[in-house]
Amino acid sequence: MTPSTQASRAGRLAARLSARPWVTQGIKIILLLSLITVGAWRVYLYAERIEIGDMRDSAQHRLDIYESAVTSAIARYDYLTGLLNLNPDVIALLRHPNDPVLIDKVNRYLAAVNADARTNTLYVMDLQGTTLAASNWSTPISFVGANFSFRPYFIDAMKNGHGTFYGLGTTSKQAGYFYAERIYADGKPIGVATAKIDLDKVEQVWKQSTETVMVADANGVVFLTSFPGWKFKALHPLTPQAREEIAATRQYNAPGALELIGLHQVERLSQNASIVALPQHSRFAASASNPFRPEYLLVSRPVSGTDWHIMILSNVTSARVAARNAAFDTALGLAFVSIAVLYVLQRRRIISQRLAMEETLQRLNDELERKVARRTEALSRSNNSLRSEITRHKQTEATLKATLEELVQAGKMAALGQMSAGVTHELNQPLAALRTLSDNALMFLERGRTGETQDNLRMISELIERMGKITAQLKRFARKSPPDMRAVSVDTAISNALFLIEPRLRKESVTLDYAKPPVASYVLADANRLEQVLVNLFANALDAMAHSEHRQLSVIVQTDAERSTITVRDTGDGLSEAAQAHLFEPFFTTKAQGAGLGLGLAISAGILREFGGSLRGTNWDGGAEFIVTLRTAAQNNALETE
Repeated sequence: MTPSTQASRAGRLAARLSARPWVTQGIKIILLLSLITVGAWRVYLYAERIEIGDMRDSAQHRLDIYESAVTSAIARYDYLTGLLNLNPDVIALLRHPNDPVLIDKVNRYLAAVNADARTNTLYVMDLQGTTLAASNWSTPISFVGANFSFRPYFIDAMKNGHGTFYGLGTTSKQAGYFYAERIYADGKPIGVATAKIDLDKVEQVWKQSTETVMVADANGVVFLTSFPGWKFKALHPLTPQAREEIAATRQYNAPGALELIGLHQVERLSQNASIVALPQHSRFAASASNPFRPEYLLVSRPVSGTDWHIMILSNVTSARVAARNAAFDTALGLAFVSIAVLYVLQRRRIISQRLAMEETLQRLNDELERKVARRTEALSRSNNSLRSEITRHKQTEATLKATLEELVQAGKMAALGQMSAGVTHELNQPLAALRTLSDNALMFLERGRTGETQDNLRMISELIERMGKITAQLKRFARKSPPDMRAVSVDTAISNALFLIEPRLRKESVTLDYAKPPVASYVLADANRLEQVLVNLFANALDAMAHSEHRQLSVIVQTDAERSTITVRDTGDGLSEAAQAHLFEPFFTTKAQGAGLGLGLAISAGILREFGGSLRGTNWDGGAEFIVTLRTAAQNNALETE
């Protein structure tokens, strides 16, 4: 029995001991959690309703104070227009509007009264709405000469005796509250007196509050607010008629005016109170610390004597936090009592189960220890066997590597054997010439012809140097040495390989097509083995062209930053499909029996793989081609072979 089987038996035992009671307990816990959740939710709803109700009552009291501040600021200046109605100079100016003396006197009078009353502007208009005199007559924004007949306060004053209006000044571009009163003389209207009042101080006081206070007109456009970003913005979409009226009176002629604030009603609590949510672009939108969009309590009431509404916007987060705390405390209390009861019941059950499980587990543990000991012994035997197998594999790998080295050297010797006839011819010719030249030198020396003797000796020296170069190249090619990877000149490797097969090229009348690359190319390889690969490819190409009328050996070098290729082409019969399928298999050859063992290409491919390169063979229009691909190397420390 395995350790996992032992553990499985222990688990099944524990499951049998506890399955049924736990199912019952699980149902009880689910029911209990459901009751706790429902109870906590009902407490939350009740506490939230109480907290928001308290917030609404408190907001109503504060609205009384805020409304009083607005109405007081307006009523404080009601007397001013009546005062202007009593001034004889004002009456005289309205009767004689072109009198410069009266204009100057009334301008100065209005400026003095305006300074004492601390209003924004006082001015007098004729029956056509043209300003005859104003307290700001000496400023760049003087109202004198301006016509305000389109303003609602002028129209209402002419029609009803007085008029009020809040809006942006068309001349000063400053917002204010306008109070206008009709001026009479001899029981007939002769003009209109107007006072413009600033309500900025009211807004400044509101901005110090932690809540948002605002006043909106009959169209729902906010014109007083503790939050500057909402000034002249609309609480709800305006009707086309309202927009036309506002445009005609130039009431809110400012950039961005009448844009929607975007308040969204979530729940209506009463006629003048509701829960609203704000748009994401609002300053009250969700933040990193509070990713949920907050909701607010909006409480409003009308402003006495106007068609305005004053509103307070209060964050309900605190109310909901208090409600959550109450719900949490309730849930915590219920959970504590429930856990205490469950703990007592569970403890009694666990004690009875523990005794039975301890006995069973001890028995299983003893059996498990015996199984582990037997398994450990078996694993030790398997481990020793595996080590022996690894040692045998390493020995086999070393043997294969040594065999490959021997095959590489055998390939060199085979190539030298194939070149022996040509090399012998290359050496016999200089030897015959040496004999003739030496005999001639002796004859010239006996006759005292030292000049001819020196010429013969010089030619003998050149022949000896050429023979030495041939034997040195053969010796270097045949040398057995371990691979030495470094940067190797491609041109030098090709030239050395061509030097070895040059006798065959001449003997077999083969045309060589090779141009030294304009830019030196270097590859990562062992110079001696790369030359062996090239000699093998050149020799195979010559063998393939043995029966061709046109014999041409082409060598093409191409290089880029990553790879370099050496392409060897012949003008033979090309490669058949069968030959291409088995081209690099050992002992596969297309030559006549006794002409080769079929190891040359297999050895060459193996050498190039050691270099991190490859060898592939295919056909081209004129015969076969073999492409050697190697990694391009930097020129630094390049090996120049000779």
